[in-house]
Amino acid sequence: MKKSLLALAAMGAFAGAAQAQSSVSVYGIMDGSYTATENATTTTGGTKTTVRGRNTVNGDGALSTSRLGFRGVEDLGGGQRAEFMLEYDLVNIGNGGNGNDIAVAEAAPSTATVASGFGVRESWIGISDAKLGGLRMGRQEESIHAVIVGNLAGAGNNIAGSLYSSGMNAAANAATVRPHSVYLNQAITYMSPVVSGFQVQVQTSQNAYSASESTRMTGANETGGSVTYTGIKNLSVAYGIAHLGFDTTSASTKAFRQALGANYDFGVARVFAVGTQNKVDNKSTGVNLSDTKAYEFGVNAPVTTVVNVFGSFFTGNRDSGTDNTTLDNSQTAAASKADIGGFQLGTTYAFSKRTTAYAIYGQQSIKGKSAATNAKIESTGYAVGLRHSF
Repeated sequence: MKKSLLALAAMGAFAGAAQAQSSVSVYGIMDGSYTATENATTTTGGTKTTVRGRNTVNGDGALSTSRLGFRGVEDLGGGQRAEFMLEYDLVNIGNGGNGNDIAVAEAAPSTATVASGFGVRESWIGISDAKLGGLRMGRQEESIHAVIVGNLAGAGNNIAGSLYSSGMNAAANAATVRPHSVYLNQAITYMSPVVSGFQVQVQTSQNAYSASESTRMTGANETGGSVTYTGIKNLSVAYGIAHLGFDTTSASTKAFRQALGANYDFGVARVFAVGTQNKVDNKSTGVNLSDTKAYEFGVNAPVTTVVNVFGSFFTGNRDSGTDNTTLDNSQTAAASKADIGGFQLGTTYAFSKRTTAYAIYGQQSIKGKSAATNAKIESTGYAVGLRHSF
């Protein structure tokens, strides 16, 4: 009897020790704002069409995308551990946070056009070794994503005026020029340990995008990676690259994307710079469809211990080898020769480490510059909001 009790106690102690080496955490962001947008398209003939949008408790969040996530880590011993991440976009916290317009969903729950469930973000499982690095499998951020967003003064907020601006809030941001796709489906990513300040990522996917993302079709493939250097105090430098092949409704195309970015903290302010290229060719003929090069510069500075300000501007151009008559903001379609540019100003006030108030204003444009096309697309937006992380 005593031996049985001792055995049970030992087993209980072992189980407790094993459980202590693994953990699962819940985290997230709630970001709500009043947002105003204005998108104007002017044709070659001078006809101007303006679409204005107003949004209270702005859906996806203006400073940060609202989200809910789960992280898990298990210590396997010997410097190894198993990991996972499952993260959802809270598509519209003003409407319930799950992507549905509640009234429409209740009136017609079987309607195919009614959005259902959380928005997709990251979903991966992996294993890492302190000496060898880590391997992750599943939906993940593109390696080039951190190179771009990590070197923007506005840190990838969702308001017009930055290369990253997606225009997902209220009316579509017609002048968007985002040079990458953020996420890859079915991706495999290797991340090296940091050696002498350098870290390398290598990434591949044979089914990189779903049919609903942009104009790409299922089956798109991508191979890319990045190199980051942080070996000098206050300095970070990174380079990322991505090669894509995909089919659209009109053509089979391939794309080459690259980004080089850096930021340095002077103490009184941190300065940022990033240069990007997004080149799209016809996969069969090799003819260039569009080649967009853009550069963004910014500064982020603390005014007090709780007040921060940031500002940035970007400039660049889009060239086309086949079409000089159509102004287009698509990453895959042929587009005219055009100048692109924009600027953004913002401020944040930290009530605490978790709760921040903010205000952001920005403008950006695509302006045709060929003899056949002097049309333009212009977008303006501002937001005043509150973000809480947990």
